[in-house]
Amino acid sequence: MTRKEQADYILYHCGLEEELRKYGVPHIVGSYRMDTMAWNDLDIDIENDTMSRNKLYKLSNFIIHRFQPVWYEAKEEITKENKTIWFHGFETLVEGELWNIDLWFFDKETIGKAEQYCDAVKRRVESEPELKEKIVTIKTELILRGKYSFDQYTSMDVYDGVLNQHIFDIEDFLIHYTKQQNSL
Repeated sequence: MTRKEQADYILYHCGLEEELRKYGVPHIVGSYRMDTMAWNDLDIDIENDTMSRNKLYKLSNFIIHRFQPVWYEAKEEITKENKTIWFHGFETLVEGELWNIDLWFFDKETIGKAEQYCDAVKRRVESEPELKEKIVTIKTELILRGKYSFDQYTSMDVYDGVLNQHIFDIEDFLIHYTKQQNSL
């Protein structure tokens, strides 16, 4: 089973997508949408202007009972722009493999921007298939080296490196982005 098929299993067989529809309109984003999955990670933005703590607890109950996560977090955040963001993140074993699932409740405009970005990347890798291979290879190398995380190198760094900086291997990527990080 491919990663995308495993993600579909989580979404549809395990009922995650159906449950999320009770809270708003789910939008699958990230590497799933761009077809550049290098590890077991699923990002879903949910369009919802009426999220509440009560709904957060109800969704938490579903996630805990359905997925029995090995790690779980749910929270409400207020941004600098005074927007409320709701987050559920969890790791769970599916068919013996660890999966990371992030659920973000955003407004329609924020989700629209994420979808536009994902769709632009997808069009680019579809028109130049060798770029998809480079992206997945660099992501995989970062994962193997323990450097693929929010505080080190992210998928956005990889997309920028491959698509805009024309960096096609891990060594050049690390040199370029280390220099860039050191100059901050």
